[in-house]
Amino acid sequence: MHSRMHCKRIMAKYLFRRRQKPGATAIPFMLTVLLSLFVFGGVALYCYNKLMEDDTELQPMQAAVTGISDNDINSILFILDPDDPEHPDRKTAMMMLHFDPVRKQEFCIGIPLELQVAHEGKLMTAESCLINHGLDAVKNAVGEALDQKIDRYIMMDSEGFEKLVNVIGNVSYPSPIKDQGLRRVDDGVSVQLDNKQFETLLTSTRYGKETDRCTTIGLSVSQLLNQCDGKRIGSNLDNYYHSFINDVTTDITAMDFSDHKHAISYVFLYATAPARAVSIICDEQSGMYVVRDDFKESLKKTFYQQSSSGLGVDEPAASDVTTTAAP
Repeated sequence: MHSRMHCKRIMAKYLFRRRQKPGATAIPFMLTVLLSLFVFGGVALYCYNKLMEDDTELQPMQAAVTGISDNDINSILFILDPDDPEHPDRKTAMMMLHFDPVRKQEFCIGIPLELQVAHEGKLMTAESCLINHGLDAVKNAVGEALDQKIDRYIMMDSEGFEKLVNVIGNVSYPSPIKDQGLRRVDDGVSVQLDNKQFETLLTSTRYGKETDRCTTIGLSVSQLLNQCDGKRIGSNLDNYYHSFINDVTTDITAMDFSDHKHAISYVFLYATAPARAVSIICDEQSGMYVVRDDFKESLKKTFYQQSSSGLGVDEPAASDVTTTAAP
C-alpha cells in the first residue's frame, strides 16, 4: 500500500512537469521576441531620426543643364581665308558674330580688311594685323576698334568653309555681283548658292567698295542662319561640332563648347529668324576705315549693353545702328 502510494506521487510529479514544460518554454521565447523587437525597433527609430535630421542639411542637386544667362552671350570673329589655286586673287572675309541667347538674337557684322586697328601702339589695317601678328592679335584689335570684347575666333580655309555650309545648308541670296559661278541679280530675286558660289560671294574682288562686300557678308550670313533647319542642327549639335571643329583653327576649347552648347542648341531649336545684319559705319582716312564713335555707342545700344542714359539694359533701346534683315 505504501509502495503504491509512493508510485502515484512519483507519477503525479512527472505528469505535472510534463504539463509545465510547454509553458516554461513559451514564456522565455516570448520574452526574447519582445526584447528583440524593442532593440531592433529602437535602432530603426534612431536611424530614421538620424536620416531625417541629416536630410535637412543636404544641399539640393544642381540641374544637369543650367539656364540661359548673360554668361552665354559671346562674340566670335570668323575669318574665311580662301585657298582656291584657280583664283588666288580672292580676298579674306572677316565677320563678327554677336550671339545673344538671352534674347534669342544674333548679329552679323562684316569687317573691312582695311579697318584701322591698333596693335602694340601701332596703327595698321585688320588684314595687316592678321598677316603679321596672328589671330589673337587681330581678334583683340578688331574688338578694341569696335569697343567690343570679342571672346573667340574661328579661321577656316575653303575646305573648312565647305564643311560648315554642308552642316548648316545652302543659302538663297540675290547676288549683287557677277563672278565665277555667280550671276548678278538686279531684280532682288534670291537664287540658291552652293558652298563654292557662296564662298565666291564672300571673297570676290568684284565689289565697288570694301564696305559693299562687308554689307553682303553680314546680310548673306544672317540669311544662312535664318534659313537653316534649326531643329536639325540643335538636336545634333554635338555631332556637327565634332565633325567641323577639327577642320578649322580656333581658340574655342572643348570646355567652352560644353559650357555653352545648351545655349546654342536653345537658339537653333526655338528662335525664329534670330540673325540680323549690322552695317558698320566708318570714315575713310589715309586708305583705312576708321570706325565712327557714334557707331560704337549705337552698337552698345543694339547689343543691349547700354541705354540712352548710359546704363546697362535688359530691354531693347533706341539705336542709330542700322540692323537689316536679309532679303
